Amino acid sequence: MTQTLVGFNQHGIIMASDSRATRFTPAGDKEYFSVEKLLPLGRYSGIVSGGSGVSIPLTHLLRQEVQRRGLLGVEDILDFAVPFLSEQYGAYLEAHGPEEHEELRRLNFILAGYSLEDLDSQYQIYLVESENNALPFKVTPVQPLLVMPRNLAMEMRLFKALTAGTALPELLEMCRAFLEKMAAVQAEIGPPFYFATITRAGFQRLPAIPG
Repeated sequence: MTQTLVGFNQHGIIMASDSRATRFTPAGDKEYFSVEKLLPLGRYSGIVSGGSGVSIPLTHLLRQEVQRRGLLGVEDILDFAVPFLSEQYGAYLEAHGPEEHEELRRLNFILAGYSLEDLDSQYQIYLVESENNALPFKVTPVQPLLVMPRNLAMEMRLFKALTAGTALPELLEMCRAFLEKMAAVQAEIGPPFYFATITRAGFQRLPAIPG
């Protein structure tokens, strides 16, 4: 499970994620390890991956192609990312078959970025996901926040803070407190926690918070 929080207001975009990942032993037991899931995707965009472990190498492949092609605006990156990820994931499934464990048959990417074209919607967030290995990926615009997995209480608190125009550092502090709270009660969520903002100045990674 990946616990992710993203949202935006007039100040920019916030992104927060835990780093705990799950794998299964040959005996079917769960093992936990840490991996960074929140990464820059070009100068003005970021991405968080979740679900099956193949999401991590797919994210790195996408980053390489985005940088090689010089893509900057979130619209251009989204237009490229969806067919690219669908093709790469399809090749993975053809080579390896579906995951044995149902919970690993989900795959999602949260793509957030700054628009260089739309002055009325400069900050944009999209959920790009596949359920039960379905292709192509489904794309859902996010307005103005996403807490994944869902937590209604946190969604309400974050929505109120975003619509009130709360500054980005205060929003990230809310996310930090939530991640620490969830990590204390759920083994699938754990530190270090990663944070970033996206503004007109671009993607800015903040210091990770260890456990």
